[in-house]
Amino acid sequence: MTNNNQDRDLTPVTTDHQGGGDRPLGPIRDPLAEPTRCIGNDPSLAELIAVRDHAPDLKVVAREAKRCNDEADRLPLGLERTYEERMAEVGLQIVGLSCAAIVAIWPTDTLEDADAKRALARETQPHYEDTDFAMAPLLSIEDAARIRLHRAAFDVGALVVPPGPPGPVPSDRGLATWPLSRFDLVDAVPLAGGPPSLDARSIARWKAFVDAYPDLTALVDRFSAMIAIADRLTVMADHNEPDSAAMRRAAEGARILAYLAAARAAIWPSMLHSADAQAKLRLVALINDRACRHDPLHMQAAIRHLVSEANFIARRFRFGATLELNPQWLPIV
Repeated sequence: MTNNNQDRDLTPVTTDHQGGGDRPLGPIRDPLAEPTRCIGNDPSLAELIAVRDHAPDLKVVAREAKRCNDEADRLPLGLERTYEERMAEVGLQIVGLSCAAIVAIWPTDTLEDADAKRALARETQPHYEDTDFAMAPLLSIEDAARIRLHRAAFDVGALVVPPGPPGPVPSDRGLATWPLSRFDLVDAVPLAGGPPSLDARSIARWKAFVDAYPDLTALVDRFSAMIAIADRLTVMADHNEPDSAAMRRAAEGARILAYLAAARAAIWPSMLHSADAQAKLRLVALINDRACRHDPLHMQAAIRHLVSEANFIARRFRFGATLELNPQWLPIV
């Protein structure tokens, strides 16, 4: 790798089928961009309310996050891997983390949402709790911060979550499939063993997804635009109490759009000394600035958590040539 084309020098791969009767598969779409791709940076009040009122099925999104992460773990390791296989792993990890971002950022409106957040939190938590009871855990400051941000990002808020399914009584059968919780991702995603399920055609599609690199500067600009709308609508709602409900709902929609754009900018890797790297640094400053604002803490925590987790993707993308961020976050979360 030379230093000549540090921004985006990957050529998209065509995925047309070669022979046979199968239809060609379409491109893999970024889950953070797809739900709101028809909404520009100057949305109407009705569009913002529609965003807030049409939440995705977070259980489905959580399943996709686990499925992508599981498949990425099944891909072969080692230096003998092809470049396409490495980019397929990066693509799977980007989509998995993007789905986790949607689950974390979206407000908790129902018990179903809470179950999805709690289940994905269990599956993605840093495994630092497996410590002998007689020995104190050896945690670095960085690891402790990672645990704290992860917990805050998937916090379900003030919603009271009732206990899970009751345990079996002596006469019960079906113990092999007795539910451990209302929603368990281990049960929801079928266990897969053996070689990876991705064939050469699927690997090409995942590499093409990585090649379709978003403009991080535009995403950070979108974050700024949506946050400005959310802040202004909140002030107007405070000054117009009789008509404030719709504006508050729209402000929540604008804030969701802002943090989805920020999540996408945080997840995708950027090359050192590139415009994308500058955009990421600007995003860090903007998120720190939101520490004193009224943005929900779980949203602020989600972006901070994603910045940390995205470092693992950056290392696999182009080790040593990508930007890794370890910001000095204001300790509001």
